[in-house]
Amino acid sequence: MKLMNFFSLFICIILYSSIIACSDNKPSHIPSYLQDTLKNGNSGPKLAIIPTGTGVVGGENFRSFKNQSPQHKVISTQEFAMGIAEVTFKEYDAFCRSTFIDCPDDNGWGRGSQPVNNVSWLDAIAYTEWLSEQANQTYRLPSEAEWEYAARGGTSTKFWWGDEYIQGIDHCERHLDGCPEGTELSKPGPAGRFKANPFGLFDMTSNLYELVLDCYLPDHKEAENTMEARLEGGCGEKVFKGSSWLNPQPYVHLSKRGAIATNDKGRSIGFRVLREIKPSQGSILTN
Repeated sequence: MKLMNFFSLFICIILYSSIIACSDNKPSHIPSYLQDTLKNGNSGPKLAIIPTGTGVVGGENFRSFKNQSPQHKVISTQEFAMGIAEVTFKEYDAFCRSTFIDCPDDNGWGRGSQPVNNVSWLDAIAYTEWLSEQANQTYRLPSEAEWEYAARGGTSTKFWWGDEYIQGIDHCERHLDGCPEGTELSKPGPAGRFKANPFGLFDMTSNLYELVLDCYLPDHKEAENTMEARLEGGCGEKVFKGSSWLNPQPYVHLSKRGAIATNDKGRSIGFRVLREIKPSQGSILTN
């Protein structure tokens, strides 16, 4: 009898340990990607597929950032794809050559894989229209809700890793120690220097502020829980999101937002693209 009791206890311990192990190792989201081939034979921007789910937009208790409140819930009912990084000079220069327009200045920082800057909201819209025609897909800027939902990577915290800033995960505060090698320079840099968020996106609080579709409103009051862009209010200015290489703490967080005129440009302003995925279309995956 004692042997049977010991054996039963041993089995219970094994089963309990297995349950704990499984609960401690819940499978996290595994990013998947797609990349369209353009009519000119080149590849379009690499995109991460953003899953459906619920999230939050905005922040609370930021005394100096009242335009980020009130925080509200959003619901994504249809997956979409978003550039894993901001549009680069290489990608944007191809658009310039194809449409016979002047390419933007790179401030002496280099082109290639550097994120394109010195572009306006109108320039970004023109690029997405060209990309849509080249890929035979619908490309556009993300809405503010889509941007922040994707940037948070399935979380509701101030940063995608938690509520406290940690140097070197997605941003380098140049006045503090601990920046990954090559990220402490006083300029933006190529994508991928920092860690990707759980959805596979880089540089959501570093490199450049990012333009979105929405008209700028002074806060999130009356915002709905959909992913639609807010286009009311006269639309004299558009929203830019995130933080840039210029920002020190406490000006680095995912709910940060600002306003810019549609034809204004700057060395800290860029954008990333969104590609719609129709319900019946499915996704063409790539590694």
